[in-house]
Amino acid sequence: MSENEQQPSDLDSLSARLDALKRKSPENGGNGKGSASFGYWLWAGFNVVSDLIAGVACGLGIGYGLDRWLGTRPAFTAVFLIFGCAGGLLNAVRFLNDRQKQEESGSSGSKER
Repeated sequence: MSENEQQPSDLDSLSARLDALKRKSPENGGNGKGSASFGYWLWAGFNVVSDLIAGVACGLGIGYGLDRWLGTRPAFTAVFLIFGCAGGLLNAVRFLNDRQKQEESGSSGSKER
């Protein structure tokens, strides 16, 4: 036998290791502690940031519209900016709490994702 040919036992051990990795992948119900968790955190971060930006943008838009309509320049803009920030923060916290509850229920039994 030449050095380039592998022994059958080497191929069997390689096959067994590959099967073990496939079972651990998230597509097959594993925990997916690799690149899938990076994708999950990227998605969660995008949701949190978009909640914060949407709250601020809606608050500014409503406040500016009311100020322009009623002729009271900074009053409603400031008030609704604060409301928008609070609403965006509340939505972000609510989203993260829901995700945490889903992860806890998924680790103790059935997954609902």
